Amino acid sequence: MVDIVSLTASVNGIPTVAETDAILAELRQMPRTVQNTSLMDDLLEFRSLLTAATE
Repeated sequence: MVDIVSLTASVNGIPTVAETDAILAELRQMPRTVQNTSLMDDLLEFRSLLTAATE
């Protein structure tokens, strides 16, 4: 598993869809805590907005 902190620290500015997908993939492997689930929900919403903005 990639260190999630290293992964997010490598993002320069607004993350791309690919970077967001990589972060989500790592979060899916982590325990389903309230915090992780909330973060995943927020990232999925961000990904939807990012995808709509780039189309």
